[in-house]
Amino acid sequence: MKAMLTSGVLAVVFATVMAVPAVAAKDKGPKHGRADTAKHSAAHDAAVQQCTAAYEASAAAAHAPNSPTGKVRMRAMHAAAEAKKACIARAPK
Repeated sequence: MKAMLTSGVLAVVFATVMAVPAVAAKDKGPKHGRADTAKHSAAHDAAVQQCTAAYEASAAAAHAPNSPTGKVRMRAMHAAAEAKKACIARAPK
């Protein structure tokens, strides 16, 4: 009887602890009083999508079955990541 009561109390406490953060979380809304505005322009989003596509193509080429492995692959992946980073930096805001 004591074990059943203890496990029941622990289950209730656990459920309460898990529910508190969900109840306490609230929608903070937009920052700085801005209404639903996009963070970036459509041109920026398109440029980032193009950069990502180029990066994914480079990564796929680096991981192709007949591609080099080891340090050569690592350098190719690093170069692809740096190119993506530079591409996104050049993207219009």
